[in-house]
Amino acid sequence: MKTFLDSGVLLHAWRGETLSGAAMQVVDDDTREFFTSQMVRLELLPKARFEKRPKEVAFYESHFADCVGSQPLSQELGLEAEKLAARHGLAGPDALQIAAAIRQGVEEFYTSEKPGKPMFRVNEIRVVSLFSLLD
Repeated sequence: MKTFLDSGVLLHAWRGETLSGAAMQVVDDDTREFFTSQMVRLELLPKARFEKRPKEVAFYESHFADCVGSQPLSQELGLEAEKLAARHGLAGPDALQIAAAIRQGVEEFYTSEKPGKPMFRVNEIRVVSLFSLLD
């Protein structure tokens, strides 16, 4: 299963908070092929590096190394994200992430957002909330 994890999923997996079990359930699923984007890297790595948290950086880098593909930021991605945002009422960063996933042929987009947010209106890809995995 081609899977894209937004930065919130990886952040929860690292922090060990309420959603960490659900996040790790997806992260550790060997039946998945993971895809990412330059945007996810930007949302996670610079702050962890700046605050000198090498174990956190290593956790994220391990995930990125396992990814089959990574969508770079580009003008084309921005234009597709803008159209997606206008069609579904998405915030800019969410539109960039979802557009990056769609461009890579991903089947499932996992997020730490609660159901009901605009991203769940997107019908071009299956959007799954970690909250739906909680017991």
